[in-house]
Amino acid sequence: MLSVLSSIIVSNAQNLTAMQDTYFKTRRPFSRRKHRYDIGSPIGIWNHFDDNHFLARLYVIGNKEQERYYHYHMEHAVSTGKSTEAEFYAHVREIVADHIETIRKESPYSRKHGQNRVNLKCLRVFRDYLISINTYGYRDPVDITITRYDMEIASLKKELEKKKKELEELKIYESEYKVKITNGYLSSFIDLVHQLAEIRIPTKDSPRLMNASTDTVWAKMICKYFQHGDKALNIETIRSRFTSDKEKPNTKYRPIRDKDKLFRIENITTLH
Repeated sequence: MLSVLSSIIVSNAQNLTAMQDTYFKTRRPFSRRKHRYDIGSPIGIWNHFDDNHFLARLYVIGNKEQERYYHYHMEHAVSTGKSTEAEFYAHVREIVADHIETIRKESPYSRKHGQNRVNLKCLRVFRDYLISINTYGYRDPVDITITRYDMEIASLKKELEKKKKELEELKIYESEYKVKITNGYLSSFIDLVHQLAEIRIPTKDSPRLMNASTDTVWAKMICKYFQHGDKALNIETIRSRFTSDKEKPNTKYRPIRDKDKLFRIENITTLH
């Protein structure tokens, strides 16, 4: 009997030393918890399993309180000088990563499989929370990196669905047919577009009726909605027929010849 008591006393003395070494706030053996977040068993048999006790208490508390639970133990570790915030964060991340990997390796046919699934879900939610507060430059283990990529993929898929919906809405304005410009009169048509760009509203300040941010807009519009006879239009060819500075055009600019200027657009109303 004395030998048993002696072994318990020695064990608890060793456990008190172990508790002093841990980052986490622990309960004293054979006493009630001073706070519901304190970790440890009633009889104080630790055997350096503080990581197990930390997560075991998390399973009991649940993910709704995981933020308060984490900060409770982090503030204890920092205030007692056992670690910095960054060291505590890294320590918890490693514990969670190790336990996720351990559970994943368990046989799906073991008697603990049901509880393992519950614990694994809890750990993954807690891990995602830890990832969200990583301001310490902590480099993720492979398992956490994969999870982060999964989250990014899910976000990209959501964005892709949004773009698909927008594309479907734009299809209302699309047509499989184009306006055909009679063969040999492409330059005459472009000259009309030039004139359209110069039309001014007959008011005191005479603003342009239409404004394009660049001449390329006209070229793209023509190529998108028109064709020359049965042939599609080349964007570079059409672009060469436009210039923003007619006084000093670029070297690729090809002006409309006078013989192709067959039409003239005029205002029928003038300012009085």
